[in-house]
Amino acid sequence: ARWSLWTRASRLPRLAAAADSAAAAPAGAVHLVAANRTAVPAEQPGSFQAFYNSYQQGPGIWKWSNALAAYDRFFAPMAGTPLKFAEVGVQSGGSIVMWKAVLGSQCHVFGLDINPAVNKFQDPMTRITIGDQGDASMWWNFFAQTTGGPIDILVDDGGHEPHQMMVTLQSVFDNLTPGGLIAIEDIHGEHYVDSFFVPAAGYLAAKAQWGQLSSVHMFPFLLIAKRAGNEHRAPLAFGGTTETVREFAELWAAIPRHYGGHVVLENPGWGPFLTEAGLSNFFKVFGGLHHSVWSDAPAGCQHTPAPVCTVTVSNGDMQAVITGIHIYPTRLVVEVAGGPVTLNAVRHGTDWLPY
Repeated sequence: ARWSLWTRASRLPRLAAAADSAAAAPAGAVHLVAANRTAVPAEQPGSFQAFYNSYQQGPGIWKWSNALAAYDRFFAPMAGTPLKFAEVGVQSGGSIVMWKAVLGSQCHVFGLDINPAVNKFQDPMTRITIGDQGDASMWWNFFAQTTGGPIDILVDDGGHEPHQMMVTLQSVFDNLTPGGLIAIEDIHGEHYVDSFFVPAAGYLAAKAQWGQLSSVHMFPFLLIAKRAGNEHRAPLAFGGTTETVREFAELWAAIPRHYGGHVVLENPGWGPFLTEAGLSNFFKVFGGLHHSVWSDAPAGCQHTPAPVCTVTVSNGDMQAVITGIHIYPTRLVVEVAGGPVTLNAVRHGTDWLPY
């Protein structure tokens, strides 16, 4: 099978202009044609994807498919090591089961939620905190009294409001171990570029200036930031064919040559990439990754605790072509889909708390 996508000239080049108007130039209509290859990494035994897709009974869990693929790359390499793993938004408890199953018996999970009903998920390796993620004093107490120091990973699947995500980022990043990760989920809609991503760029750039930020990674609906230090902890690999370019116009032109691969943007004349201006521009250029038009089946299920529910995205132009971007101090890596992209969230498990 083969697939194709015609992208209007006003789309991707227009986004590039937000980052570097002098460098970007319309490249005409981009005709994207590729063999029908897998657009996300194939699931591996012991992976988050494998666990999720085989999980049927027990506390409910609901994650986006591309987030699970990202966690297999960023989190799974730490499996079998002592970990402090925190998650905002325990909800029905299935994710706690997943974190411990995939990461191993040495993974201590700290769950945060506003619903006291989730206290039932506490056990010797799981500690629950009831609190508001938008309250900086809650976070101070959390790290001082609950975790007893820095944590290795935090996943924010909480309220998804810009101010909540920003307070979480500001409160958590300094409390990550070297090479630690914060992942912020469910960033649905391009309006988050101005309300969350641009303020986050200022904060992260300040951390980079002090040598505390290693890299920033953006996928549809997902932002991951990695604290500097221990760079070999979970190294990220990029597959497929590749090409290095210097300008955005060259980037758009290179994408059709590297389906299932990646394109690297490097330009020493632009200076460091992990600056406020650099991060803000990249977030704006690739804001289409958060295009948020979807449908649920059965209709209306997303607003209920029904155990059977699937939400599927109607891909925007960028989501159909680019699976993620990775921002390093002097380069940007753009990963290109190798085939039709499916972004969905399928509920698994049988026991669900009311929303």
